[in-house]
Amino acid sequence: MKNSFIFLLLFCVFCFAHEKPLWDFSAKIGLNLGGTMPLPMPANIQKIENYSSNFTPTIEAEAIRWLNKKVGVSAGIRSDNKGLKTTARVKEYSLSFEDFHGKFRGTVDTEINFNYLSLPILAHYSLQKNLSVYAGAYYAYLLSGEFKGATSAGYLNTGTDVIVFREDAREEYDFSKELRGYDAGLSLGLNYLPYNEHILLSFDFNYGLLSVFPSRFNGVADEMQNIYGRLSLGYLF
Repeated sequence: MKNSFIFLLLFCVFCFAHEKPLWDFSAKIGLNLGGTMPLPMPANIQKIENYSSNFTPTIEAEAIRWLNKKVGVSAGIRSDNKGLKTTARVKEYSLSFEDFHGKFRGTVDTEINFNYLSLPILAHYSLQKNLSVYAGAYYAYLLSGEFKGATSAGYLNTGTDVIVFREDAREEYDFSKELRGYDAGLSLGLNYLPYNEHILLSFDFNYGLLSVFPSRFNGVADEMQNIYGRLSLGYLF
């Protein structure tokens, strides 16, 4: 019994031995780049004719608790902006809004803007003194959101009739009030200290597991997920 206790004590001392402080605190600013999209991309989206990212800044504060010199866990709070503008050619694409119901073939313009308050929980592994990787999950609360656009230059098959739209005729839609009020997903990334122990570069990939619309929504046929990479510059205190 005594030997077991000594072994357990030595094991704990070994696991929680530190060459670095128990806690690290950081502040980061960055940009999200990516899209809110169906995955895999459905065949009825023929071509993305235009894509541009909106201004999507992020601001984050994070605390890391190191369990030993290699392994740590962190929690953070982040203001997350996500969004884009796209123009796509579609065929037999199911849309439903106001008096517009059926399968559309033509051009669809979309503009998306989201502002989330995100709470990431991550596990960290230090590869070397100035480089670490991390993975985990996040939950995000939607503070404000916009999902709108227009259809043009095509025709709508309602099932009983075919409605043709001229090149300059646009049917606008706005699904902003239909958005899900939260998001959740997975994160994978790395932290790098390029110059000294304070200046921090981070890159991560965030994959939303939920559609931005609730399951009852039928305005568009596909689930739309937040899939974004984030590049950040930070300061490690």
